[in-house]
Amino acid sequence: MSTFLIVLLSIIGFIGLVLGVLIVLWFYQGGCCVRRIKNKITKKDYVAPMLKQN
Repeated sequence: MSTFLIVLLSIIGFIGLVLGVLIVLWFYQGGCCVRRIKNKITKKDYVAPMLKQN
């Protein structure tokens, strides 16, 4: 039984690791939603309110 659990958990861990790497790469390359958010939030959005306060 313990050998079965070791094999099962190592397979699940390997699949989880591969999925995690793919998700990180997807976000690192910009993803579909991340790119839209980056386009909406630019440096002007941060700088303009700061300039108005001064």
